[in-house]
Amino acid sequence: MQQPTISLKPLKTRADIELLVNRFYDKLLADERIGYMFAHIVGSHWQKHLEKMYRFWESNIFDSDSYQGNPMLQHIKLHKRQAMSTEMFNLWLAYWQQTVTELFVGEKAEKALFRAATIKDLMQQRVLTDELPHFMQRIRSNINQ
Repeated sequence: MQQPTISLKPLKTRADIELLVNRFYDKLLADERIGYMFAHIVGSHWQKHLEKMYRFWESNIFDSDSYQGNPMLQHIKLHKRQAMSTEMFNLWLAYWQQTVTELFVGEKAEKALFRAATIKDLMQQRVLTDELPHFMQRIRSNINQ
């Protein structure tokens, strides 16, 4: 189903973050190359995941303290259960960029794009390779036990 057209506006509020995250996940879930990675949380855990993502992006874009967590550790654990690939990280970023630019303009939209690119590069390096700082090597070895 086609989404209604929305005129571009500045990214300013928690409601904007929720719209962005919801549209972004609609795209991810619809793509068979990556959507299956979320099968374990779609359903009863989906809203909890979305709430966490709202807080994560709110913290990253608006410099708030609403998110508490370790996304790197969560993605390393996920990779151990279900392998991720460079293509998945590239898709993730492409869908994020597409969604941001379809909905928003301005400084915070640019920040959302920059932060996502930085996160993608860091996550991809740390999750998919063994080139880890010592403390991350300990985390990964604890996951394997």
